[in-house]
Amino acid sequence: MIVYESSLKKTNEIDIYLKFLPENIARAISFTDNEIKQNITEIRLRVNSPLSLTVNKENILINSYGKRSDIKNCIYTSREEFDYCVNNFCDGSYHAQANNIKNGFIITKDGSRVGVCGNIIYANNSGIDFIVDEITSVNIRINRFVYFNNCPLINLIKENGICSILIYSPPGEGKTTLLRFLSAALSKGLCGLKKYRTALVDEKREVYIKNKMDGGLLDVLYGYKKADGIDCATRTLNPDVVMCDEIGGLEDTNSILSAQNSGVPLIATCHAGDFEQLKRKPNINLLIQNDVFLYFAGITLDKNNIIKYNIYRQL
Repeated sequence: MIVYESSLKKTNEIDIYLKFLPENIARAISFTDNEIKQNITEIRLRVNSPLSLTVNKENILINSYGKRSDIKNCIYTSREEFDYCVNNFCDGSYHAQANNIKNGFIITKDGSRVGVCGNIIYANNSGIDFIVDEITSVNIRINRFVYFNNCPLINLIKENGICSILIYSPPGEGKTTLLRFLSAALSKGLCGLKKYRTALVDEKREVYIKNKMDGGLLDVLYGYKKADGIDCATRTLNPDVVMCDEIGGLEDTNSILSAQNSGVPLIATCHAGDFEQLKRKPNINLLIQNDVFLYFAGITLDKNNIIKYNIYRQL
C-alpha cells in the first residue's frame, strides 16, 4: 500500500443550475459567499421543507440573504415552487421523462442529472410495475470539472503507461469527479501525459461535461448501459483505454472480462469503504481473481479539499 495526498482546484459553476430554480431560491444561493458556492456538491429541495445545501459533506440551511440559518428562519420550498422546479427540469414535458423518473432521476435538456423520489402506485398490486404519482424531493448534484493537483494516478500512468485501475470509496468522496478529470487528462494530454484514445462509458450521464472535456481524443458513449458501452467501445472504437463509473453488476463483470481478453485497459470506479469490503463484493472479487486491475486506489476527501489515496498494487 502507498499513501499519497493531493489538493483539489475547484471551480465555481453553480450558476448554470440556478436557472431551474424559483427566483427567491436562486437569489438566496447566489448571495452565499464564495467558499460555499465553490464547495456546494448538492442542492436539495423537498415539498414544504427547508432548502438544504451539501457543502464539504455538511448539510447547511440558508436564509433569503444567503446566510447560514437555523430551521426556523431558513428558506422553505412550497409545493408551487417545487412543481415549478420539476417542470423546468423536465423542460415542460413530464411524460417525456416518465421512464427516467421511474428510475429515480431526470435528465435536463443540458444534460444535468437530478435525483428524484416521491410517492408511487404499483399497478394491479403486482409489486413490479408502478407509476410515480407525485415527486416530493429532488437532489441536484453539482457536476464540476475539478483539477486534481499532484494526482498520483497520473504519475503511475506516466511511469507504467496506461494500466487498469479500480478507484473505490464510499459515496460522495469524489470518485466520479476524479474519473472525469482522468478522462480529460488522458484524452487531452494534460499534466505531461501523451494523448490517448479514450472511450468514456457514461451510463448515468454524470461524468461527461461537454464544455470542459471536449477538444481531445475522447469518445463518449452517453447513456449506454455499462455492459453495452464497454462491449461497443472495445469492438468498434479501438481505444487505448476505457473509462467507466460505478461498476459492480454481473453484466458489467462479464463485459469487463471480455474486454480484458482484447487487451484494452480499464479505469473504473466502485463503491466500497475499504479494500477488504471491496473484496467481499462477489462480482468485483471475480475481477480481482482474474487480475483485471493492476492498481486499486481507495480515496477519501477531507473538509480542506485534501484527497488521500491508498494505492494497492495487484501482486
